[in-house]
Amino acid sequence: MFLAWGITGAGHFLLETFTLMEEVARRGDVKVTTYLTRAGEEVVKIYGLWDRLREISDGGYYSEILREKEEGASSPSAGRLARGVYRALIVSPASANTVAKIRVGIADTLVTNAVAQALKSGTPVLILPTDQALEEFETTLPHRVDREVCRGCRPCPAREVCPTDALRRVEGRMRIHLPLCVGCGLCLEACPYGAIRFGERIRVRARGVDVENVESLRRMEGLKVASDPEELREAIEELLGGSSP
Repeated sequence: MFLAWGITGAGHFLLETFTLMEEVARRGDVKVTTYLTRAGEEVVKIYGLWDRLREISDGGYYSEILREKEEGASSPSAGRLARGVYRALIVSPASANTVAKIRVGIADTLVTNAVAQALKSGTPVLILPTDQALEEFETTLPHRVDREVCRGCRPCPAREVCPTDALRRVEGRMRIHLPLCVGCGLCLEACPYGAIRFGERIRVRARGVDVENVESLRRMEGLKVASDPEELREAIEELLGGSSP
């Protein structure tokens, strides 16, 4: 059985998403093709999840990582959804930007194009949006430098061990340039003052327009919206025939 899994540029629900993907991959009878938007690829790397993703989608037959920046503007691999190759398309996490595009039928990213093709062919679409309610919710931050703790060491031990040169000096203190960060965590261990932070939880609030877009998706034919990762797990379990993913 083949599943398509779209990942977009959202940190919220990302760790829970990887847990679900790994559970599915461990079944042995399901192969997962990962569809990555440009922003999705950046976020996966920022949170240090790239190696885990390569184990889930190991490059075998219909078990690839399809990257938007390699697919071109026409996203030809999205055509697999139109041919009914996959049992379903799962989009998790689905950023507010992705949800807004799906709502109005815009298909200009690899994942939104995949959704459009899936809906045309009758392939079920399961989606876990990040911004679902107006009340506050917690989300996890990637690596950052606490500038109040940073001593501006010269040379900076954390910068010296960074494999991608993602640490930059700004006004005497270090800053992480997240588009280059691969989440390896070497800087965490190298900083003698503990100025590097990772996994901090903050509270944010969804915009009203984002909540409205999610509600519109709930009314779309052929698309099921999960309220949280556990509901998505239950939907996947039902999809795969009643056995836990």
